[in-house]
Amino acid sequence: MKKFVIVIIILLLASCAGKQGTPYVVPQYILDRPARHDFNKAYDCLKLKDDGETSKLAIHPSKEPNGWVNGNNDITLTAGLFEYDDDIIIFVITHELAHAKLKHVRNQRIVSYTTTGAMMVVGALIPGAGLLNYAVNPAVTNNFSKSQEYDADRLASETLVTCFHISVEQQIHILETLQKNTSDGGGFWATHPAWADRLENIRKPHSQEVSPAHTP
Repeated sequence: MKKFVIVIIILLLASCAGKQGTPYVVPQYILDRPARHDFNKAYDCLKLKDDGETSKLAIHPSKEPNGWVNGNNDITLTAGLFEYDDDIIIFVITHELAHAKLKHVRNQRIVSYTTTGAMMVVGALIPGAGLLNYAVNPAVTNNFSKSQEYDADRLASETLVTCFHISVEQQIHILETLQKNTSDGGGFWATHPAWADRLENIRKPHSQEVSPAHTP
């Protein structure tokens, strides 16, 4: 009986290992897109190498359009994002690399750990109060994340104008296209601001650029 159980466990582990080890085959239509070149160009333009960052680009098989940066500052784009045109993909790549440049993942972890530490102190003083961390921590980190999105959008916007010659007007069109096809943010528990606020955030720095006054 024991031998039978051991065999079953080995087969289950082998099955799981096989699934985990199955590589994702990137479709040819994605390989034909200039995403890799654009990634390298944005990486160079943001001078991430000077910061000691060696970001890599990966493709996730999800059909939902999305992109994110992990703790190693590697960027992942979903296969669904490649249903959009190259300008949108460039925007997402540059936005995620801006997160890496600004060290947002690290900073968000610091905020989360600090909040947890503070709640542990409160819990030591007031029995049971530490359990509030399950509500307080997401509220603090998610709203901190919103400010990071604004910063990443602004840095990405400047980089797109400088390195890719994508105007602010084109960027507004990109965000409006994404707005139509993705869920809106902005709620108290959301990690991203509302699209309308992100659009205004990109318009604002450029609208405030005033040419020097000429004195008679």
